[in-house]
Amino acid sequence: MIKTDYIISKIEKYASLDLAENWDNSGWQIDLGHDYTNKVLVALSFTKEVLEQAITNDCDLIVTHHPLIFEPIKKINNPLINEAIKNNICVYCAHTNLDKTYGSTTDALCGVLGLQNLVTVEDYIKISHLKDELALEQLIENIKQSLGLESVKLINPDNVTIVKNIAICAGGGGSFVNKLKNYDVDVFITGDIKFHKALEVDSFAVIDIGHFESELPVLPLIQGLISKTKVDVMIAKEEKPWVMV
Repeated sequence: MIKTDYIISKIEKYASLDLAENWDNSGWQIDLGHDYTNKVLVALSFTKEVLEQAITNDCDLIVTHHPLIFEPIKKINNPLINEAIKNNICVYCAHTNLDKTYGSTTDALCGVLGLQNLVTVEDYIKISHLKDELALEQLIENIKQSLGLESVKLINPDNVTIVKNIAICAGGGGSFVNKLKNYDVDVFITGDIKFHKALEVDSFAVIDIGHFESELPVLPLIQGLISKTKVDVMIAKEEKPWVMV
């Protein structure tokens, strides 16, 4: 067993809570005051399925990317929270602080996609300047192969065919579409582009790979960070909350 404070200190040294947005709730979600931790489960979100895996595998700490609690609560009547407490399981999250730190969620995605020469232009956005031009069609194929995707959503009103400057933002980066018009960008890779934001796209293409898919690469990073404490740590098996029919 490893001291819980030591595990958390490793996470917070890597992604300081000072980096988190004011509206965010990074940090402890359920703190039961455990002095020691036996086993950790890493996940994107705290769900019923993730909690069941933690119980089955005797994990007493779950570390997620997405916060369990966003809004203030007046009473504890959430079945998932109640079940976690009943099973003596703590929950901690690293959200926007992990998105903004050096070696961020977006950096993890870029690593899987093989994108290098990264420049940070906004807190959450990187731009990769390719040495040689690349066909947009080939970039899409590379993304699908790297992430194991059958398809992606393409928004390309100006019929971009060749790319060299690629903007990347893991998670839901739709709100940055207009900001990117200030930069020399040929394509923007992100997730969760909503309909009205898609209508605002011009001068570059957008490849929407999905919120879930874009953030999965950060889980091995969190696992590796925690494993340095010598505690037993595993990655949860998660699925998107929908199916295509």
